[in-house]
Parts: sequence; C-alpha cells; structure tokens
Amino acid sequence: MSVEAREFLERLKREVIAHPALTHPFLERFGEGDVDEEGVRAFAIHYYRHIRVSRLYLAAVISNARDDEPLQLALAGILFDEYGELDPERTHPALYRRFMRALGITEEEWAAPETLPEVEAFIEEHYRICRDPDIRLGLGALGPASEWPVPPIYVRLCEGLRKATELSEPDLEIFTSHVIMDVEHARIMMDAVAPYAEDAEGQGRVREGAMRSLDARRRMMDGIYRAVYREPAPRTGASSSVRTRGG
Repeated sequence: MSVEAREFLERLKREVIAHPALTHPFLERFGEGDVDEEGVRAFAIHYYRHIRVSRLYLAAVISNARDDEPLQLALAGILFDEYGELDPERTHPALYRRFMRALGITEEEWAAPETLPEVEAFIEEHYRICRDPDIRLGLGALGPASEWPVPPIYVRLCEGLRKATELSEPDLEIFTSHVIMDVEHARIMMDAVAPYAEDAEGQGRVREGAMRSLDARRRMMDGIYRAVYREPAPRTGASSSVRTRGG
C-alpha cells in the first residue's frame, strides 16, 4: 500500500467513524435496551430485508473486476465467509433467520410486511453503486463504509438485544460473528481499495462511494427507528457532502 493511499484511508476512516450513521438515535436508544417486545420483533423483521441481499452487492463488484484477478480473489474470500463457507445452515441470512426464530417470529411473519421505503432505498442505492462501471464507487461502499462501521454498529445492537431479551449467545451469532470477522474483512478490503486510491481522482471516487453508502445507511436507520418506536426519528446531522476531489 502506498503512503499516499494509506494516509488517505486513515483520513477516510476518521470521517467514516464520525458519520451520523454510526451515532444514529436508533443505535443509541436501542443499545440501551430501551425497546419493547414489539419493537424488537419489528427491528428483526425489517432489518432482515437488508441482510438477505447484502451479499449480492459484493458479487456485483466482483463482476465489475473483469481484469483484476487479485481483487476478485480478495472479494471472493469475503463472499465465501458470507455464504457460511458454503454451509447452507451458516450463511449470514440463515444465521439471521435463526435469530428471528429465537424471537418466535415465523417465516410467514417475516415475509409479510412490505419493505420499508428507507430500507428499499438503501438496497437500490447499493445496487446502483456496486453495479457502476467505476469499480472505485463499489469499493468505497463495501470497504470503508461497511467493514469499518459494522463492528461498532453490531456491538450496539448486541448490547440492546441482551438487555431487552433473553436470547442466548448462539441466537445472537449473526451479530457477534461480524464484530470479530469484519476486523479481518476490513484488512482485506483496505488492501483491495488501496491500488484504486493512489491519486486524487481515485480517492475522490472511493470517498464518494463510501459517503453515498453511509448517507443511505443513516436514512435506513430513520426508517427502522420509525418502525421500532412508532414515531419519527429525531433529527440527526446533515448528510455528508459527496466531493469528487481526493482527501
């Protein structure tokens, strides 16, 4: 990794960690265990709509890496983990369904409600980003904007679920596994991003993908908050401006 790319990624990490998506009122309130049984069930059902398709964003970026076999291999390794090392019972959607069943949620219940518009918008934005011919956008969204934020986000979710429910640790594996696994995934992704962020143009595009992803995540959390607490989410910081210049 070049010094210039490393310095850029360190600056970007600080910007990512400070983004309002990581301090959203939903995470603050839910993490304190301030949620009733109906709210926990609403969270589980609506967040599943994101979990069940999130692997496909990575697959879309791999399909764009037509001439970069090392990048394909790096991303395929992460995708292998997402698919539970090809064990159908340990794919990430399967682990999430285990979590929902532990809450007493049936397949009919988690399939019934319409996808929240904010969750649907998050999904569609990530398909747009990750299918864009400029692979730097997808790398920004799935690297800095995903592998860095997910561990602290999932720590807060676990804290809240432990306080508000009697779920066992195996029931929470979908969350706890990400806290550990994504440390290694972050290392892999940053090594993968670095060659695409060695100049101002590349850095600008990586940052754009990251900020678009985080802004969409913040809006998704607005929708989850409304579904869980049956009231609008409190106003948070403005969306990050997406600049196209480096740094």
